[in-house]
Amino acid sequence: MPRPSIAVVAPLTGPRAVWGAVLLSRVDQVRSTFPDAAEWHVHDETPGAADAVVRAGHTAIVGHSDADGARRALPLYRAAGLPCLLPFVRAGAPALSWALDDHALARTIVEGAVSLGAEALTVTHDQGAHWAMLAHKVASAATAAGLAQRPGGLPAVLAPQERFGRFVRGPGPVLAPVDCGLVSFGALAGQADGREVWAVHPQVCAVRRARTALTALAQALQADPALRGTALTEAVRAHSGAMLAAGGGILGDSWQVSRLGSVCPAREGDWPRGPQGCCASGGTRRAGCPPTTDISRQTRSSTDALLGADDHTRTSVTQPTGMA
Repeated sequence: MPRPSIAVVAPLTGPRAVWGAVLLSRVDQVRSTFPDAAEWHVHDETPGAADAVVRAGHTAIVGHSDADGARRALPLYRAAGLPCLLPFVRAGAPALSWALDDHALARTIVEGAVSLGAEALTVTHDQGAHWAMLAHKVASAATAAGLAQRPGGLPAVLAPQERFGRFVRGPGPVLAPVDCGLVSFGALAGQADGREVWAVHPQVCAVRRARTALTALAQALQADPALRGTALTEAVRAHSGAMLAAGGGILGDSWQVSRLGSVCPAREGDWPRGPQGCCASGGTRRAGCPPTTDISRQTRSSTDALLGADDHTRTSVTQPTGMA
């Protein structure tokens, strides 16, 4: 019987390539642990990727890093009866999601500012619909909490981690969304040197979410390669090492606010760990911490590693027709 075919939808280039790098590295890990579970086919997360995935006749989909793109893709997957696993994007049934909610992120940023004694909040955000929408959610949460929004308030920087330094001014305190599972965390740690940075971060980082989702899928298919559709979705839910809430996300997971030096990288074997398991301490990068990284190069390296699989654990990379 042919092994099940899994579509891995990951951004291979562009500003979200850091998420693709995490997903591909965990696919490589799970592929090594469960070599007979499935064939893994990488699709670049571009417009048209969902159509290509459905046409290819895969058994299930894992990935997506862009919430809007995932929302557009989900009806196509649902109509085709394909289980969809979303480590990085929040969605409800029938998809399985391990991601946190951006509304909760916005409320946590505001609560952090209030706890720091702020009388007002100044939100600065990067370009792009995602960051503009998050800024709108933060503004709404601040209004609901009675926190003023004006220049000169406590700054909240909403931007990719590697671009943090373009928006922050002064020694802080400053609030910023962070995920220590992304390689760009090292760039943020360097740019935060000498500043009081409070990281708003998920309790379960991107690496652990991707690994949990992929491991559950591999275990379900290894136990019964014939599983498809709803039966496979429920088997993945049952195998997930973290219990999933009915409305999406890991049950009990939350956004936390920590000093940047207390946020621990969870990339086992990738980053050296200090005395308390942290790569950065007090905003200062320790010897051995990752330098600013060429994100697209790391994503290409992860993809090349997958393409190096032999026929027994075959992996391919697919781009939608007409996409660069």
